Amino acid sequence: MAKDVSSLTSIGGLAYSIPEYAHTIILPSQLLPKLSRFTEDLIPTTVIEWSGTKFGPGDLEATRERLSAADDVWTGSFLSLLILLLPAHGNIDFRSKRIVCLERSRIELTEGPYVVSRATGHVFPVMRLFPDPNEAFISAVCRNSCSDSAFKESAARDGIPVPSRLYFHRDGRPLAGLRFAVKDTISVKGTRTGYGNQAWREIHDPEKKTAPCIKLLLQAGAVLVGKLKTTEFAEGLDPNEWIDDDCPYNPRGDGRQKPSSSSTGSAVAAAAYDWIDFTVGTDTGGSIRHPAGVNGVYGQRPSHGLISLEGVLGATDLFNTIGIFARHASIFARVGAHLVHPTRTAFCTPIEPKYNLLYPTRAAQAADMNPTPSVQHRLFPHPSADVSSWTEAEKQIEAVMRKLEITLDCERIPFNLNELWEATPPIGQPRSLDQAAGHIYSTITTASAVHGCLDDFIHDYSAKNDGRPPRISELVSRRLEHGRSASAERISDALKAMQSFRTWTESTIFGSYDQNATTLLIFPQCYGRPDYRHETSDRAELFNDTFSIYSFGYLVGCPDYTIPVAEVPYLSAVTNTIEYLPVSISLIGPPGSDLELFNVIASLHKAGVILDVAAGKQLFPHVGNNNGSFDS
Repeated sequence: MAKDVSSLTSIGGLAYSIPEYAHTIILPSQLLPKLSRFTEDLIPTTVIEWSGTKFGPGDLEATRERLSAADDVWTGSFLSLLILLLPAHGNIDFRSKRIVCLERSRIELTEGPYVVSRATGHVFPVMRLFPDPNEAFISAVCRNSCSDSAFKESAARDGIPVPSRLYFHRDGRPLAGLRFAVKDTISVKGTRTGYGNQAWREIHDPEKKTAPCIKLLLQAGAVLVGKLKTTEFAEGLDPNEWIDDDCPYNPRGDGRQKPSSSSTGSAVAAAAYDWIDFTVGTDTGGSIRHPAGVNGVYGQRPSHGLISLEGVLGATDLFNTIGIFARHASIFARVGAHLVHPTRTAFCTPIEPKYNLLYPTRAAQAADMNPTPSVQHRLFPHPSADVSSWTEAEKQIEAVMRKLEITLDCERIPFNLNELWEATPPIGQPRSLDQAAGHIYSTITTASAVHGCLDDFIHDYSAKNDGRPPRISELVSRRLEHGRSASAERISDALKAMQSFRTWTESTIFGSYDQNATTLLIFPQCYGRPDYRHETSDRAELFNDTFSIYSFGYLVGCPDYTIPVAEVPYLSAVTNTIEYLPVSISLIGPPGSDLELFNVIASLHKAGVILDVAAGKQLFPHVGNNNGSFDS
């Protein structure tokens, strides 16, 4: 960067930074006298591609409106100087001292906001520094140089540097200009991976490589702007159980609801900030799906094995996956599809797709029992249930289900999962689904975490700190001790039970219906119930060893997408006013059906069954109090 230029500047009352590598573009020397008319050392400038023969006040106003609508980095304060990029041999009639014209082919500039050094004529792109009031970020990130593959971290409190969307309008790559941030369990060259623990961050050097999954996004044109907070060692923790960082704030409702874990920062950033397009998280036992639900965004857990886990920390690669969060269905599908099948240029939709729509319900005797937040079996009301006993969230989900059946031209198939298992259990497995599958996750993940890297970390940290162990929260310490106590026999039994459940699901759930159709399994995922961040879950039991809807993802390797469908009112104990919380469903398909699920989402979005969600307090602030109506 030119020595006369500060890396930080204020334009129109907003904070901007200038990338350190921005030093290659210089205006022709004959234009420097024109710059001397300005008083600012750095002249706020707008570059415009122009093919007309005149540029008058009306053109200026139209340009202002167009750029304002297209970009959140550009503002009218960049109109101090205008650089018009003209076609070869183009000419223009204008009468303004603040307009200069350049032939487009002779200078490497695109439309957008810049600053020009009055002294040297250097033209610098700018990055707007957005604040992080919801405390989702652990650090801001930007490239070290134009050509270097390494990144540089800076404090999130100083702002997250975001480039103009206008810079990418001629970039033909599939994800060009989409801004994203990654969970702090994923390696990014030049940055430290913290894994949610300060001691871990202290003793690990900056990464020498970027994880392949992130390189894939960067090569497709996406722009990395930061790293996002995660719970300690990606464990399930409540906000007041965080020990090194402040837990991010769920923006929905009164802003004091739990944001879930462990991809906490990833979900919060996607839900809170309209200047970020998607975020990347990981999901071992629900760490994308549940945060997506309570923060009211789309969330992707892909089929296991489709995305490389190289450079990704987690309890066990047996269950862990990479996935994304997004507010817009089209971005969710475009980025998610690129991650799982980067060589596909378009979705392959059958001419007349057919679907088996499986609809798991509660038992008949529980027909009038409303599910409670502690119940792991998130199931639909039994068909015999009195509609008057349904919650508002269930009514909203029912409205979506009816539209979904019409759009996909199929009828739901009700069944009870527990009864189906009891009637057809695999040989050697208990007839109770909870007993058969509930223990698998806690046994395998804690044992794998201990023997995989955490005991080595504790030993290495203590050796470097005169025998002093690293600071680890009480709950995580108890879970690690649980993993150390797991016998080889117990681990073997868990692996056998996992294989039994996987085989049973593939044959009994996905293999029992029309094989010329795609089988979809849908669950109610989030009911929009208040769960205040200052409250702590009962930790008398380390794990809730019961079967969960999330089990299909990690035990079978199914793609499982969280879809926000509505929001419901509640009386906030914080604001003492009516606020709204998200309602979401889970869409699950057989392993490998990821693109088919994106096709379903695209169809539902096109038909208006599901909508894009807004950033901030409400998902649907402009369409009333919910996203649907219910007719009994």
